[in-house]
Amino acid sequence: MRTDKQRRFEGVYAEYKDIVLKLALMYLKDYQLAEDAAQEVFFKVYKKLGTLHDDDKIKPWISKIVVNTCKNQLAHKSRREIPSEDVYPDSVKTDNFDDQITIADAIQNLELELREVVLLFYYQELSRAQISSILKIPETTVDYRLRTARKKLKNFLKEDYNE
Repeated sequence: MRTDKQRRFEGVYAEYKDIVLKLALMYLKDYQLAEDAAQEVFFKVYKKLGTLHDDDKIKPWISKIVVNTCKNQLAHKSRREIPSEDVYPDSVKTDNFDDQITIADAIQNLELELREVVLLFYYQELSRAQISSILKIPETTVDYRLRTARKKLKNFLKEDYNE
């Protein structure tokens, strides 16, 4: 017979498994590392799920675990590039699949500190305050990184479409 904790975890896992894997994949740029990270994330989630009592805070809590797990992965392993068609986010809506690939490529080319705020803000739909808490940086730094990332993405995409 399953416990309440197991049932709650199964619900959280079902809801967040794809989100966690995609975030880890965009962060790490390596499918194997992303799978390892996702597995580690859900192990941590299962262990600590009983400490989280507010279901509204699950998404930022899991996002923080993903970010920290990915940072640890990057600190300990070298990365390999993966084809962008494996990482384009479903939440990017364009009429053309090639546009989705181009956007994913542009995001992959951002420096890690810019890429992580873009992923958390646009793909995880977290607030600036939540991102600030997760990354342990001031909200003004989150704003600065988002502005900088947008400029770089705009330039990258402009160059890509002018070729």
